[in-house]
Amino acid sequence: MKNFHRSIWRRSLRRRLAWSLVGLLLGLGCWAIAPPVTAQSEADAPPPPTAAPTEANSPTSEGGSLMVPNAQNPVINPLKTWTPYQIRELFAENDNQASDTAAIHLDGRTLFEVAAPISEEDTLNALERASAIETELERMAAEFLRTGNPDTLEVYYEVDEESNQPVIYVNGQMLMTVTYLDARINGINSLTLRAQQIVRSVETALLQYHQERQSAFLWQQVRWTLATLLITLLASFAISHFARQLSVQRQALKQGNSLAGRSPTPENLALASSGQVNHMRTTLLTKQRINSLGIVRDGLKIVQIFLWITSGLVVLGFFPYTRWLQPLIVDLMRLPVRLVLAGVVAYVVIQLASLWIDRLFLIFQGRTEVHLERSQRLILRLSTFSQVIKGVVAVVIVGITTLVILSWLGVRIGPLVAGAGLIGFAISFASQSLIKDIINGFLVLVEDQYGVGDVITVGAMSGFVETMNLRITQLRATDGQLITIPNSQINIVQNLSKEWSRVDLMIPVGLTADINQALQLVEDEATLMQRDEIWGSLILEPPLLLGVDDLNHAGATIRIWIKTQPLKQWDVAREYRRRLKLAFEAAQIPLGIPQQVVQVSGPYALSRFAHNGLHGQEEIEAIAPAPAPPTGSLNVTPDV
Repeated sequence: MKNFHRSIWRRSLRRRLAWSLVGLLLGLGCWAIAPPVTAQSEADAPPPPTAAPTEANSPTSEGGSLMVPNAQNPVINPLKTWTPYQIRELFAENDNQASDTAAIHLDGRTLFEVAAPISEEDTLNALERASAIETELERMAAEFLRTGNPDTLEVYYEVDEESNQPVIYVNGQMLMTVTYLDARINGINSLTLRAQQIVRSVETALLQYHQERQSAFLWQQVRWTLATLLITLLASFAISHFARQLSVQRQALKQGNSLAGRSPTPENLALASSGQVNHMRTTLLTKQRINSLGIVRDGLKIVQIFLWITSGLVVLGFFPYTRWLQPLIVDLMRLPVRLVLAGVVAYVVIQLASLWIDRLFLIFQGRTEVHLERSQRLILRLSTFSQVIKGVVAVVIVGITTLVILSWLGVRIGPLVAGAGLIGFAISFASQSLIKDIINGFLVLVEDQYGVGDVITVGAMSGFVETMNLRITQLRATDGQLITIPNSQINIVQNLSKEWSRVDLMIPVGLTADINQALQLVEDEATLMQRDEIWGSLILEPPLLLGVDDLNHAGATIRIWIKTQPLKQWDVAREYRRRLKLAFEAAQIPLGIPQQVVQVSGPYALSRFAHNGLHGQEEIEAIAPAPAPPTGSLNVTPDV
């Protein structure tokens, strides 16, 4: 059956990979068939335009003609060729003086940045200046598209004689003035060099503005849109398929781990005991595998969401009429994406840290001396330390993530951290019980009083230690109740499973039984059980027969001790009682039953009891008749 499911999974995987390959080939075919869209061919390139007499004319190609860019492909070009400025700055630190710089956009693309002094009230700030430049540039671009020709485009600069600053012109119309702040924010000391860069950016943007509104370019982008959506759909389908497969594997491992964690039966108890240490290590490795599959599955879901968001932004960037939505969407998504990404990174780091801690403890276990009792105890203790360390690491990572998020929200972390000492001093008075819990939990761990997997008794509560950290200890009672105990309330604890356990049996034997025969039979059955192939591995030492521990009206009480492995005393005791019951029945040794003495007075009562035929453990003691009424009285008293 396992091989059958594996073959089905392989065929399904091959089928989906084939469909993914088909989608990829279709996308590449659309890209290969689409003809390149250019403003004009190199053969028909006109002579370079005549620029006004300036220090440096507008940039030209090596052949003397303007460099007209081909239609760009946002899928295969570098990220910054299609990603707007907001995406590149999505995770950049916010500037407290953001109003002194602003970006110039055209068709959703960032061309360059301008600056303005923020201390002067009579001048435009950077945002107002950028808005005015963008408005003028859009007007020039629309006019150039309506009446202009790419061959007649002239973008150049002239140095103003009064201000000695370059002025950018587009077809003889003034666009902007390049200031010293514009050059300084880009790390350039030369105004003319910065003016040349702006001229190239404006010229390229205007040519793209004209070119991207041609029908040939739009049809090419439609093909790219279909190919992108097809590839995204196939990739999303493949990711969903892999995520489902991982979920199935994870569920199967969970079921197998739960079955492996059940109490062994008498038939397989020897096997479970002989390889108990390896079994516990295998269980830990299985849990680590389950956690790894969970991380990969969650990561695939996140990748799927990111894939669709990225594809949507890419498709919006294909067309000039929708590209303006990119900066708007990114502005709206800036803070949410940061917060979500911070949470995802924190979650992934916590899970990876948990896996690393588990692997580290497994390596440490493998280097220790392989002794059954010590290895079992070591695994329990390391498991407890592993849970506590993972909890501490999670708290630290969450704290760091919180500080990072607060800094993104504009909260000043410096004063907050500086005041943390005073705040912590104030909180310490309000949370003294919490501090006691943490200190006591730390001492419990260091002293190895108990750990996860032990059975303990704290006051009137007892159970299996299911969870333990520096603050609380959770016990699972025999009836399934989950008991939560603060560590500060744990003063006296009884550990029933540390290093070894003991079966303490009190066996009542009837008064009429041969006590020596009963003692010998109790000891022989315990010795035979120790020599048994199945149960002998659970008994650590020869059974210790203490003898007759009590004698009363019920009979004699025989006491025996059997030293067992931790948590195996109940299994051994159940099996020993079953064997001893069969042995007593074979030897006709009665178990102890409470005795009674019946005193009868009067001839009528005596004759009635004799007629009923009382027998067994009861005694009839006749008392001489006395001159009394014919009726009788009956007194039943226990024999002490």
